[in-house]
Amino acid sequence: MDLTDKKILITGAAGSLGKQLCYQFNQMGIKPIAHVRESSNTAYIDSLKLEKRITDLRDLNALEKLLEGIDGVIHTAAWVNFRRDKLTQFTGINTFGASDLYKAACRAGVKRFLHISTVGAIGALPRKSSNGNLKDFSWVTEDSEYNLGKLKIPYFMTKRAAEEELFRLAAEGGPELVVVNPTIIVAPSRSGDDRTLARKYFRWLIIPEYHNIVNLVDIRDLVPGIICALAKGRTGERYILGGDNISLKDLVLTVSAIIKKAPHLVHFPRPMVDFAARMSVVFNKMGGRGKISFYPDLVRMLDYDWAYTSQKARLELDYKIRSIYTTLEDLLSNDFAGTWLKPKAAV
Repeated sequence: MDLTDKKILITGAAGSLGKQLCYQFNQMGIKPIAHVRESSNTAYIDSLKLEKRITDLRDLNALEKLLEGIDGVIHTAAWVNFRRDKLTQFTGINTFGASDLYKAACRAGVKRFLHISTVGAIGALPRKSSNGNLKDFSWVTEDSEYNLGKLKIPYFMTKRAAEEELFRLAAEGGPELVVVNPTIIVAPSRSGDDRTLARKYFRWLIIPEYHNIVNLVDIRDLVPGIICALAKGRTGERYILGGDNISLKDLVLTVSAIIKKAPHLVHFPRPMVDFAARMSVVFNKMGGRGKISFYPDLVRMLDYDWAYTSQKARLELDYKIRSIYTTLEDLLSNDFAGTWLKPKAAV
């Protein structure tokens, strides 16, 4: 799809990823249409003079008006959170929200529908070693067998369910469907001073030491990849959009070297972490607190390496990434230019 003269709708345009998409399109000379909620802060969107369509995606009667005249959709709207409770709300927003929008896009004659998912909807690598060695490592690919069903993490569960439902609907006919699965996104914080934030974190008396491998992607690389996936991604395919794989210990040490502050790394035995997670759930329930953000299934993420390859995206979408060390240097030097928060390098 040539995007130049097309009407592209970005759902969740007031979110961090949505704003970066608006920024990137604007840099390309393309004016997307921004979907926002009534309560959204649209100051940045307004500064770009973009058309706004205010809609609650849970209002099924409003979806067709939202999609009127639209050629392509980038669906970023989702609830991204790792809390254990509120599965119903996660499902309503992440699963039903995506499927209802796709059905409405079908009725509205939308040509392309790009769904932003997560690598947590693809799977992860069961840990085979404890040293975080990247040599002779096999990465998760788009074709890996899903193996996270036993992790009862609502975010993963509902994003996986959304993908399955969207692929089922697309097979029955409708807009061309492409799914992208970003890894952990690195972007500047709203404070604009990420170096100070990092130094505050390093003031902690103890920083847990783990050797799990994670994959981090620079938002400045991710967003061009998303736009390329919309334009030329193969129908019915998913693409992992990630960056470099790095062990958590190496990540902490890299940050330490950049901010020049030594961490106090301590390894906690796994049984101790499991016990703390169980007690967290008990104390939250005893205290009548509904939000549970530390729980056993979250700890079980330590049983996996979150290591991925973006080879498919590189070959088919000409996807390019910069080194994680460059990303961290930019972030922790407060010089993360090329984003909606910092369009230009500091003078």
